[in-house]
Amino acid sequence: MQQATQTQVPDAAALSRQIREQVRQQVRAAQEQARVAREQARQAQQAVQQGQTAPPAPPPGVPDVPVIAGTTVPPFTVDPFIVNGRLEHIAIGFFVMVASLFFIVPIARALARRIASKPMVAPLDQGLADQLKRIENSVDSMAIEIERISEAQRYMVRLQSDRGGSPALPPQHAAS
Repeated sequence: MQQATQTQVPDAAALSRQIREQVRQQVRAAQEQARVAREQARQAQQAVQQGQTAPPAPPPGVPDVPVIAGTTVPPFTVDPFIVNGRLEHIAIGFFVMVASLFFIVPIARALARRIASKPMVAPLDQGLADQLKRIENSVDSMAIEIERISEAQRYMVRLQSDRGGSPALPPQHAAS
């Protein structure tokens, strides 16, 4: 069994070298295609600057795209906005905003309902209203009577103060 694992290890190392070589070849081919595409883009830009309108030939391996007169396709460029990590901040902000909406909107609706449905004063029933009216009338009549009593008392105090020192009752003669 140990011999079987030892024989597999050299095969794995050879396989790993073979895969690395294939990847290197693919990278070289991609670099060559990129160099050819840059060269063709440069030639197309020079042709446009010189006033030539003939479209450049597509690079090998790229399918033909119909060319519409008067249109150009700018070369692909990597936006530094995405590369510097600001895109992650925007995505995080977006998801935080969406999550907060799930909490804020129901709370706002509940508050709006509470404000809109303020408690109304319930009208009194007819019996209770009549009873309150009778109590109000009796309190008014008592206030009038108390005012009359207090006015009579003031009048009596004034009469007593106007007489001065004279006795309140005339002297009584002895009946013989």
